[in-house]
Parts: sequence; structure tokens; C-alpha cells
Amino acid sequence: MNKTERRDLNINGVLGGCGGGLFNNVSINGHGAINGDLDCTRFVANGKATVRGSMKAHSIEVNGSSSFGAGVETDKLRVNGKSDIEGALTGGTCRIDGHTRVEGPIAVEELEINGSFTAKNNCDAERFRSRGSFRIEGLLNAGAIEIDLYAECRAKEIGGETILVRKTGDNAISKLVKALIFTRDALITDLIEGDEIYIESTKAAVVRGTNISIGPGCDIGLVEYKGEMKRHPDAVIGEIRQV
Repeated sequence: MNKTERRDLNINGVLGGCGGGLFNNVSINGHGAINGDLDCTRFVANGKATVRGSMKAHSIEVNGSSSFGAGVETDKLRVNGKSDIEGALTGGTCRIDGHTRVEGPIAVEELEINGSFTAKNNCDAERFRSRGSFRIEGLLNAGAIEIDLYAECRAKEIGGETILVRKTGDNAISKLVKALIFTRDALITDLIEGDEIYIESTKAAVVRGTNISIGPGCDIGLVEYKGEMKRHPDAVIGEIRQV
């Protein structure tokens, strides 16, 4: 990306709309809308921003509220507030410190959730880390999955190499998240499948893997394992099979 061929776009105050195109740095301080596809080096929104088209940027930072009318492609995404993405999300590292909703499929290197996250499709990542709440209506697939349960989390199915799900103690953040969003500290899913699995406070129809540890607060219909299987005396398991 050659910065010398691109100009900056700065919106300060309220601007009803401007056209998309190729830019270097795009900054929205206030309320601004871009009517079209946007391709830029850096995008920063402080306030309320609307992009009525596809979005491509090396880095995206949202401080406030933003909506993207199509897919988003970025090496680095940071949301401090609220963001809605109507298309797919692809790229590198994504950190959510507020609320983000993605309508299309997700394919990123790293996804970190410290607030609430909604995915209406599949979510693929090399590393998935959650310390908030999420609802993933498709498959959550990642090489490494680490979930600290501060509130209720849901996914249709979960697959990965290493999967770690832990129940956290109540603190100020977890109490606030539960009061605003959900009331139960649990992971709810139809299927968990991986190589190394340790789970707590999880409700699942099937857990399948090589080495599995079922911790306290779990309610599992069927456990299938190849290597080692451990269970907490508090865990409820309908059936156990070694395959």
C-alpha cells in the first residue's frame, strides 16, 4: 500500500455523507457516514461512524459506535464500544472491549473478547480468547480456545486442538456483564471436539476428544475419549465411551 498515492480524510463534527475510495488515514470525530467502499491504511472512529460498503484497512479502531454495511478486512481491529458488521470479518488480530455483532463468517488469526460478541455464522481463528460473553450461531473453530466464564456463552459447536473452559469467581466486571446481558455463568453447546479438553460449568450434548477432563458444574450427555478421561465428582455425565 503506497501512502504517497493516498490522501487523508478527516471528518470533525457532523457530515451526512461522503464518497468512498482510497485513502491513507481516515478519522471520524463526531458523526460521519461514508457512502461506498472504503480502502485505507488506518481508520479511527471517535463517535458514530457509518460505512455503507466494504471496508479494507491495515488497522481499525472504534471508540464509540460504528456500522459497516458489508465485509471488513483488516490486520488489526480494536473495538472500544459498539460495532455492527453486516458481512464477513477477515484478517489478523481482533480485540473486542465492548459489543460487536458480525453477520457473515469470521476468519481471523486471533480473536479476544472482553465484552459481548455475537456471530451469526461460523467463527474460525488460530487463537480464541474470551473473558466476557458470546453467542456464536455456527461453529467455533480454533487451534487454541480459552474461555473464562464471566457470563453465559453459547456456540452451536466447538472444535479445536486445545480447549480450556474455566468458571471464574464473581468480580465487579462479571457482576456488571451478568446484570446487563445474561444471568448464568455457563458454556452451552451441542458439541465439543478436540485433542486436549478441560471444561467447567459446561452443558453439552457430546464431548469428544483424546484427553478429556470434565470439571465441576458440567452436564454432559455423552463423553467419547481415546486417551485419558477424568471427571469431577460434581459433574453429571449420561454416558462414557472409550473409542
